Amino acid sequence: MSQRRLPAEVYWRRRLLLLAGVIAIVWLVLQVAGGSDVDEPTAKATATTPAPTTAPTPEAKVDGLVDVALVSDAAACDPEKVRITPTVRSGQLTRAAVEIGLVVSSTASKACTLTPADADAIAVISANGTAVWDSTVCKVSPLTDPVAITPGWSTLATVQWTGRGSGSKCTSKEDFASPGKYTVQIGTLGGEPGKATFDLENRPAPKPTATKTTATPKPPKGTTKPADE
Repeated sequence: MSQRRLPAEVYWRRRLLLLAGVIAIVWLVLQVAGGSDVDEPTAKATATTPAPTTAPTPEAKVDGLVDVALVSDAAACDPEKVRITPTVRSGQLTRAAVEIGLVVSSTASKACTLTPADADAIAVISANGTAVWDSTVCKVSPLTDPVAITPGWSTLATVQWTGRGSGSKCTSKEDFASPGKYTVQIGTLGGEPGKATFDLENRPAPKPTATKTTATPKPPKGTTKPADE
């Protein structure tokens, strides 16, 4: 059986197809190898390079106390520019002195000192609209010590009311105020007065002191008692 020789064109087509297949395989291998070479450094860089972090913000240190240098001056304050606001803590009892806190400030632009003599301060303590104690009757200033005032600041001071009424002569023999609600008003001449209300609670009566009684010992049995002469 004789074989028929194929035309030369067929042989060239087969060779071209085979060459094209080889080229395609080589290209695919190069693509796979190239992709691996590109991705590998990226993966290594991700694994070895630390993620950027934000530096911690330092916490503000709080010492709790701040030193403030207040301006003071010995010049007398203008009473018309002084404001006094009274405050009375709760728990005040009758038949004793009553503590009254004063918040003193000034609208002046310069520092000054409010002295008891220059204050021209007036204080009235009343109950149900009736004056119980009046500083003008006692002819005393509600302030007992000089008060230095700095512009833009308030100064705290403490004064005491004896707890007694002023009466007509303001003597130490005046009766103590009774329990109840009271109002204190205080201010300087020409200045803006301040007002506060407070309660006087009844002082509890002292508890009687218990005394121990000593029992008289009984004479022992079998003894005779001398007869009265």
